Amino acid sequence: MKRLLVCAALIAWSSLASAVVYKWTDAQGKLQYGDRPPDGVHAEVVELLGTHPSTARNASSTPAPASSGRPVAANPTPKDAEDKKAVDQDVAQVKDKQCTEAQDRYKKLIEGRRLYKAGPDGERQFMTSEEIDTERLNAKRDVDQICNSTT
Repeated sequence: MKRLLVCAALIAWSSLASAVVYKWTDAQGKLQYGDRPPDGVHAEVVELLGTHPSTARNASSTPAPASSGRPVAANPTPKDAEDKKAVDQDVAQVKDKQCTEAQDRYKKLIEGRRLYKAGPDGERQFMTSEEIDTERLNAKRDVDQICNSTT
């Protein structure tokens, strides 16, 4: 019975802990936090551990997207351009790595003679010709999708 009560209390508490927290500056210039900002004040959503950015309230009380929890500048700064370039380079590196892995897998399936996969106990289970053909088609599809995609 105690376990049931503890579980119910934890579930109720977890819903409260996942509330959205806003941050705004009051008339005296002090930083304020709360679950509901006052009307007519621009507020930002505070990203808490385990939460995702959602929306922020502005002066007109219409929700505006808060993509990274910080205000978006109207004119991108050189720092923003450098950050975007760094992210693009990282994405390109990951895409190249995935493409290389897909090509290696396809090459092994084409050049391999007696192909196998690991069984439930780790033993080798040799694949039939039909299974190999299916894996080759899937690997070719992966190469085409990963290496030739523009996004």
